[in-house]
Amino acid sequence: MFKKITFAFSLSFFSVLASAEVTLTNTVFEVITVTNSDGSSQDKWQQPDKLLPGERVGYQIEVTNQGSEAAENIVIANPIPENTVYQAGSAKGLNTLIEFSTDNGKTFAQASALFIEKEGERVLAEASDYSQLRWTLKQPLAAGDAVTVQYIVKIQ
Repeated sequence: MFKKITFAFSLSFFSVLASAEVTLTNTVFEVITVTNSDGSSQDKWQQPDKLLPGERVGYQIEVTNQGSEAAENIVIANPIPENTVYQAGSAKGLNTLIEFSTDNGKTFAQASALFIEKEGERVLAEASDYSQLRWTLKQPLAAGDAVTVQYIVKIQ
């Protein structure tokens, strides 16, 4: 029997320049591990066929500035989809500050500074505790430029 999996995806975007026209494109991939001829392994992102519990899903979000001016203060926020768990270390994005939330986006911090309370003690949050992640671009996105951010979750 297969468990029905629903993926919720939402993004937040903020830019202070009205002449910047920024678009977001989200692509979903199945992430599999392949073994190379030398015995090493690497992740391969491919078009999904059927996604089942235990498999990994990669989200790749492309942010493109189609306007005539640089776009500033770009923030991309995304919840970890229900019935999935964030895979530690998988969030990527050049020239971005990557932060996580354990309280559905009320507060964010870098992984090394994100604490929660467990069994009455303050402990460092683990990837399985994350409910959202956020990328803040460290510099303006020039007109015509694009940047890609990504992360991986595992279906429960």
